[in-house]
Amino acid sequence: MAATTPRMLVFTDLDGSLLDHHDYGWAAAQPALELLVEREIPVIFNTSKTLEEVLVIQRQMGIDQPFISENGMVTTIPADYFRDFCGRTHLCHGQPYRSIRRILSNIRLKQGFRFTGFGDLTGDQVAEVTGLSIDEAGKAMTRKASEPVIWRDGDAQLREFVRLLESQGLYLTRGGRFYHVSGKGSKGLALQALLQRYQQEYPEETWQTCALGDGMNDLPMLEAADYPVLIRSEHGRAPDVNHLVNVVKTRSVGPEGWNQAILDLFGKS
Repeated sequence: MAATTPRMLVFTDLDGSLLDHHDYGWAAAQPALELLVEREIPVIFNTSKTLEEVLVIQRQMGIDQPFISENGMVTTIPADYFRDFCGRTHLCHGQPYRSIRRILSNIRLKQGFRFTGFGDLTGDQVAEVTGLSIDEAGKAMTRKASEPVIWRDGDAQLREFVRLLESQGLYLTRGGRFYHVSGKGSKGLALQALLQRYQQEYPEETWQTCALGDGMNDLPMLEAADYPVLIRSEHGRAPDVNHLVNVVKTRSVGPEGWNQAILDLFGKS
């Protein structure tokens, strides 16, 4: 029997990767997106954005695929996408947002740490710190299992903050713009769990994964993928990916780099 050609799943970060860091546009990635649609390759968002934010972006791009939001803490499956999911399904992991907010408030009250979470801000203030519109900022505040944090204290305090969070079953992840507090999980674990669902749904197929990201919180996703792509970043600290023997590093930033990486991978450049 001839070996089947592996089918590909493309997992991608949004901000600074598929979306431009400044204006959140993706026009430069359109040729690669059209190629993936033509080849029926799912484009799976794997982002720190919220479920509500991602649904808007999916509608704008004409994409109806599963996606992962809040740094791996929420996985959304479209209705009837897999046999065991009838309606649209949201799988939440870790601790709920209300519990995270309560723990953060208690730590700040007892330790005096200087930080600000989205839950401490108004919609106007979130819009100001993110560059989003007021409506978009409102969607960024509809959180289920994670809290973005603006850290305003020192490094020693940050290390103690991490220790106290972990004693409460919470973890700190560095994103492109903010730190993120959530339960145990990552973009990489969420990728692996969703890949397993594809394998269960289509056991006759062999699946491979490509992952594209630019930030520290993308490292677990890049480590979990067969074809990791580090998008060159203009902002924030890039993860060390030198231990990934087959990693691709783009020359261009944002959606331009994303586009070139996909076209190169599929031999269309």
